[in-house]
Amino acid sequence: MTSIQLGKNSKYDCTELVYSIVRNNSGKVTGKQLEREIGSRYEVRYAITRLTKEGRIKRIRGFGVDRVEFFYQVVVSDAHQQI
Repeated sequence: MTSIQLGKNSKYDCTELVYSIVRNNSGKVTGKQLEREIGSRYEVRYAITRLTKEGRIKRIRGFGVDRVEFFYQVVVSDAHQQI
């Protein structure tokens, strides 16, 4: 994964960036990986919280390398599944 640098972007831009990363790696991305890609721990935590409350992503608990970790996955709405 490449490192993405955020300048003076708004929190909305960071939220959309986190959503696009989760969408591209759905079910396989952890918070630690998102922090490594974006660089700011607080912006990643804010974006994850916002996206979870909006219902765009969900948090799945699973087994990581050393411990139980949380993976993030995009929530697919019923309208998209019917198409």
